[in-house]
Amino acid sequence: MSFHTALSGLNAAQADISVTSNNIANVGTLGFHGSRAEFADIYTNSPYSRPASQIGSGTEVSRVAVDFKQGSLTATGNVLDLSLQGPGFFQVRTGPDAGADVGYTRAGAFGMNRDGFVTNAAGHFLTVFPTTENGDTLSTTQTERLQIPQQIGTPQATTAVNLSFNLSLSNNGGLGTQAAIPAAAFDPADPSTYAATTQIPVLNAEGQAVSAQAFFVMSDAPDALDGGLAYTVQLVVDGATAAPADPLAALSFDAGGIQTGGLGAMNFALGTQALSIDLSGSRVSDEAFGAIAVSQDGSRRLNLSSVEVRDDGTVWASFGAERSLAVGQVAVANFSDIQGLGSIGSATYLASRDSGEPRLGVPGTSGFGAVRSGSVERSNVDLTEQLVNLIMAQRNYQASAKALETNGTLAETVLNIRS
Repeated sequence: MSFHTALSGLNAAQADISVTSNNIANVGTLGFHGSRAEFADIYTNSPYSRPASQIGSGTEVSRVAVDFKQGSLTATGNVLDLSLQGPGFFQVRTGPDAGADVGYTRAGAFGMNRDGFVTNAAGHFLTVFPTTENGDTLSTTQTERLQIPQQIGTPQATTAVNLSFNLSLSNNGGLGTQAAIPAAAFDPADPSTYAATTQIPVLNAEGQAVSAQAFFVMSDAPDALDGGLAYTVQLVVDGATAAPADPLAALSFDAGGIQTGGLGAMNFALGTQALSIDLSGSRVSDEAFGAIAVSQDGSRRLNLSSVEVRDDGTVWASFGAERSLAVGQVAVANFSDIQGLGSIGSATYLASRDSGEPRLGVPGTSGFGAVRSGSVERSNVDLTEQLVNLIMAQRNYQASAKALETNGTLAETVLNIRS
């Protein structure tokens, strides 16, 4: 029996050394949580034995407990590097299929793969709660893989432009010195042949901006009998003057600068592309020339420009200055018994019967840590403490080996006894 007792001590010390060595090996592993071997003594009881005479039979590993205390957070500057300030785990899927295992980790070094899915180095997919484009959470019980679109929008050519502007009385030297210019004399390269010009937004069928400029050529100057003004509108696209589809594209204003003509859409032909320009709401005044309001109905494909992850886990994708939309909210999971989780490597765990089913929640709410973007959680292993543990485990191993050796010596002595 003493042989088995000493051998159990050797096995226990070896397990302690293995656990401690694993901790030391992973001191630099992101999101790693150190473990400790816990032991229980062994007694072989008999219903006829007296409690005062019981002798122990050694030891055994009762469990390997994981220390889930939070490790230190280190800033990285990478917006998709995530950490949790508080309890909980990120939920990940170990594969792209719907039937893939669902894992849980605090190692938050994530990035985008070629398809826009957010994954870690092990290829596990970060999961999120679905949201509306405005950031409203749709469900806190169902999760999906986080995918950040690289482009949004469908290219569409501009067919209508709404432009209202102010024509300054100071153009062409002031109201009293303005003169009408024949339309045939218009030259976009000669500023003396037009009163004012402005860029207008026009997109082609590929959603690309084209150079489009509207010129206002005075066709009727004010005089003593009539203080009104009239202008023809010339449209130059990519250096070529676009012909009006209508007989005349003209504007007129009364003596008070109020628009009286050209209140409807003016139609132009840009090759195969038709364009209407509505200048309603324009005026003439002493103020500087400039647009009052500009809009167009074309659209272009927008490219992803930046990503933001807020403390509540909402992931926002920005596409230039034109549009931002929410693409999901990071899900945080917690368990009734985190010691029941089973490790699968890569600082990732699977739920088990012992751990219970995961409880999902919004980051920053009760029982769930807040998300910190641009930082990662380092290993929580204390190297100095582990080196001390290693020395103690080594001494325990040596002592158990000595006990085993002593048992062998005693057995040999007994065998050598002669009658």
